[in-house]
Amino acid sequence: MHRCLLVNEILCLICEFIREWDEYPPEDAEAFSWDHTAGRKTLASLARTCRTCSEPALDALWVKLDSLDPLIKVLPRRMWSKTHCPLFVRMFMREKHWLTFCKYAKRVKVVRGPCWRLHASVQHNAISALAKYPKASLPLLPNLTELIWSELKMSNLIDPSVSLLKYFLGPRVTNVSLFLICWPSHVSSKMDVLSNLSNLCPNVTSFTAFFPRSSYIDPSREVGEIVGKWQNLRTLQSCALPQSIMDQLTSRKSLESLSIELNNSSSPLYVGKFPETLHKFSLGGNSASLCTRYLECVHGSPESCNLRVGADESTPDDIEALLGALPVHLNKSRLRSLTVELTSSYWTTLSSDTFTLTLDVLSPLLAFHALRDLNLDRFSAAELDDTAYAGLAKAWTGLRRLQVGTTDPSRARPVASFRAVISLLTYCTSLETLHVAFDGTIAPPPYVAPSVAAEGEAQVDGEDERHRQVELEGRAGGGEGWGVSNKLITELHVGHSPIMDVHVDVVASSLRSLMPRLKKIGCSKYPQEEVDRWGKVQDILSGMVSS
Repeated sequence: MHRCLLVNEILCLICEFIREWDEYPPEDAEAFSWDHTAGRKTLASLARTCRTCSEPALDALWVKLDSLDPLIKVLPRRMWSKTHCPLFVRMFMREKHWLTFCKYAKRVKVVRGPCWRLHASVQHNAISALAKYPKASLPLLPNLTELIWSELKMSNLIDPSVSLLKYFLGPRVTNVSLFLICWPSHVSSKMDVLSNLSNLCPNVTSFTAFFPRSSYIDPSREVGEIVGKWQNLRTLQSCALPQSIMDQLTSRKSLESLSIELNNSSSPLYVGKFPETLHKFSLGGNSASLCTRYLECVHGSPESCNLRVGADESTPDDIEALLGALPVHLNKSRLRSLTVELTSSYWTTLSSDTFTLTLDVLSPLLAFHALRDLNLDRFSAAELDDTAYAGLAKAWTGLRRLQVGTTDPSRARPVASFRAVISLLTYCTSLETLHVAFDGTIAPPPYVAPSVAAEGEAQVDGEDERHRQVELEGRAGGGEGWGVSNKLITELHVGHSPIMDVHVDVVASSLRSLMPRLKKIGCSKYPQEEVDRWGKVQDILSGMVSS
């Protein structure tokens, strides 16, 4: 063994890197068969190699669990292997079994629960047996800091897994996420753990409570009683809360991120001003009008705003009113990131409907001059022409990420041409990510030589020199295309942009001229002929980059 591996800090960093292999796929994951369990398998092998590697490898292997199954399965097989008649499972446990459980339980810091491959009664009995062991103390996972609890089985209606929370929550837990899919069908006696949540884990700084959109009972009172007792709450994602609770949260000036789901809320809308500490604000509702009514009651200065709008219950006028309310109630000079998602009004999925963006609809957003990130990808940008894109680019010169219309479910043919891409790259010089749909069947405009454009500047009043059309003999073979060279963008998404075979070469060379580091073209998955044409563009770009 190399001497550097005897340094525990280095060995721990190596094990952490191996663990993250399963969580973050490599950039070229599509080029080969990426095994998302390879990291865990490697750590398990490393733990058996020698004593020096054993402890760091085990720590990395057990620090984050996707379910409770591995912990339960370190117990004797007789305690969890019964799939039929689970009530007859033997729960007698010896000291060696308890010590084995403790060996791994103390390493767990993040866990998702409950068990997904074990019968509900089996996991209840096994966990109860652990808690009742004479030497046991709660919580069973003493170093746990984050708990994510999801109810995804209908068996939880009969035997709710949420009642198991009392065995795992403790003073070290700071992040709690509850996905209560079965709400409000739980047995009331089993739900006492929720009302006692703030006592079980008093130091929570991040809390998420998700409820199904089909729920017919407003959970705002129950959630309000929980979060009102956490003095240092910084991140909150929940249903709409009562005015008194919101007043408490805003007065503490510790809240940094707030996400509100308005669906099925019967509480009066919160009226007030968000604290200056609130940097991220997110709002969801089954209609645009519902979101607008909430926005019209508040004022804030977040740096990031995310809107999740139910498209089924919305109209184009509702969308226009919602976008118009944003600059009135959000600080125009502080907002850096804006995302508007179109979702189903009834399910937690993206909508199959969309709305058309026009310059009039987008005009209220032009007031946000400090925007760095804009995502309107689910909308249809088919009616935004080259002039509209040029106007948007001039208003948002600091943009770094722009996503407009490339996941439009209507797949309407865009009227914008390659000139729109030129305008965006001309004025938004810091762009790092670009998703834009344009008509690739229209040949790129003639190349503009910077020197000729400079000469024409004095002759053409009010026209930007970079967009002056100059007829040249063929296209320039090097230098900056149209006076623009973006060296930050490496991947371009064009969505359903049409393109013709005769324009593949010229589009590829034009893109290469504008974005010298461009390596990948992302497009819609159908029709296949369009996918093949954009694939040829990428092949040409890859050849240019490699050469």
